[in-house]
Amino acid sequence: MSQKDTLKIVIVGHVDHGKSTLIGRLFFDTGSIPEVRYREIEELCKRQGRSFEFAYLMDALEEERDQNVTIDTAQTFFKTKKRPYVIIDAPGHREFLKNMITGAASADAAILLLDGVEGVREQTRRHAYMLSLLGIRQVIVAVNKLDMAGYSQRVFQAASNDILAFLHPLGIVPSYIIPISASEGENIAKSLGKTPWYEGPSILDALDNFKNVRDEEGMDFRFPVQDVYKFDGYRRYAGRIETGSIAVGDEVVFTPSGRRTAVKSIEKWQKPDIQKAGAGECVGLTFEDEVFVERGEVLARYGLAPTPADELRASVFWLSNNPLEKGKSYKLKLATVEVDATLVDIEERFNSSSLEIIERHARQLETTEAGNVIFSLKKPIAAETYVENARLGRFVLEDGMIIGGGGIIREVRSAEGTPVRLLSLDERLATEPDGNQVDLTNLYGEVKFAVTPHFLSLLAKGDRVLFRLRDASQIGPVALLAFENNLGFTFRRERDEVSVVFYREKAASPVPASGEPVI
Repeated sequence: MSQKDTLKIVIVGHVDHGKSTLIGRLFFDTGSIPEVRYREIEELCKRQGRSFEFAYLMDALEEERDQNVTIDTAQTFFKTKKRPYVIIDAPGHREFLKNMITGAASADAAILLLDGVEGVREQTRRHAYMLSLLGIRQVIVAVNKLDMAGYSQRVFQAASNDILAFLHPLGIVPSYIIPISASEGENIAKSLGKTPWYEGPSILDALDNFKNVRDEEGMDFRFPVQDVYKFDGYRRYAGRIETGSIAVGDEVVFTPSGRRTAVKSIEKWQKPDIQKAGAGECVGLTFEDEVFVERGEVLARYGLAPTPADELRASVFWLSNNPLEKGKSYKLKLATVEVDATLVDIEERFNSSSLEIIERHARQLETTEAGNVIFSLKKPIAAETYVENARLGRFVLEDGMIIGGGGIIREVRSAEGTPVRLLSLDERLATEPDGNQVDLTNLYGEVKFAVTPHFLSLLAKGDRVLFRLRDASQIGPVALLAFENNLGFTFRRERDEVSVVFYREKAASPVPASGEPVI
């Protein structure tokens, strides 16, 4: 397993709903806690006349980490047979919400913890809302402390119904809702038989079922430049590939500068000459041409670059003690770029725990309030909507030198208008066991197709090509493709999936001249 296989998870929920106990149990059940530390805590609990407190495991790790004695941040890992995990620190107290939103902004998945007896609380709703703002799509709802309710299925179902009712308008569909007891270990690593009415996975099995979001198929190549080094006569552009992959010789372009070149070499530590690299890998790149760009620019394949944004429409969650004010400038941090952003409008201001709209076109947001807003940027940056690419669609806001809030991008606006992406059909065409496919389901924005002789020759031979569409908005470009190249096509719609099948129409028989026999 490599570093890129690591899945970052954030565990959130009301302060008393058992987060530390769950984390301690995860460390214990995966063998990630030193035996000596376990024995020390066991002895402490005996002296106190109480059963083993798994929360103490997490407290001990935090204490040692704070003291920089034996535990550093790297040891907040735990491992399963499938891969390593990093638990991002996310304290539940209101005063630590800023820490949570900063950490959760880099998470791949989340566990939303809920006390089955107490049910949904105010912090539960706030944390759930922040997960939606940060665009975290892989979510487990863990209904905890069911041992205190006799593992009642009725209690579990009532808590599940309440949280689903709140998550639905936020657009969060939990991948799993799991009844657990973190203190007793029910459904953490495995079922202990206390919930025979539940047939789903344990917490660890559910985490192992999640995807590494950086490896999503079809994601475009995105490489935010972290730093530039010059030695041996070459400039090396260093950073981490957030999504997609790149190979030597690929034609690429930087955003927002628009500088275009081709990849000359891909280098890693003690591996100076590799031919290809993918998402999650930290690499240095050199190029065929001398280019001069700075930290914050984003490299993409030519024709598939993100929009250079001048203005962002976004949803934000505000945590600073000072209000977020219309007309004021803040530091917006997105990937490796920092830019001054002026808040030009608060379209909607609402209560983050009730989702009630308090005011439209407000002057300011108070602490723990949320809103849909518009930022004007001092200079263009590479940005994307969070549904398009979460790595370039999440941001945090600094108020002075302090993290004040964060959010996700709903719409990218450019002074030059929305660019049309030119897609090479050869690059998008994949030959699957059941036929040729072009997958557009992960593609957003306006597109135009670069038709190639290879694509047309496939159809001329009688092959068919299936275009899988994200939604009906992509029918226009594919219909134009058919019209301009005299192709036949049929639509398919199964549930929410839309697809188009292209084929070459057989040449029509010439119309016989008057008086000629019809064969």
